[in-house]
Amino acid sequence: MPKLAVRRTGNSIAVPLPHSLVRDLKLKPGDEVVVRIERIPRLLDFAGTLKGRLTVDEFTKLSNEGEDLG
Repeated sequence: MPKLAVRRTGNSIAVPLPHSLVRDLKLKPGDEVVVRIERIPRLLDFAGTLKGRLTVDEFTKLSNEGEDLG
């Protein structure tokens, strides 16, 4: 699943879809889609709160959680 960045558009925010995805899904203006939102925390946002509380192995496991390493 591609990771897409949220961007400001006027007073709103939007998630622009890559042309290849639009083409593959044959999307056109007015189509309805279902979106699953999964916030991806930035490592630096929580690293400071964990300082001194985790071993290197524990920290590495947390930072890789959710990644497909296969």
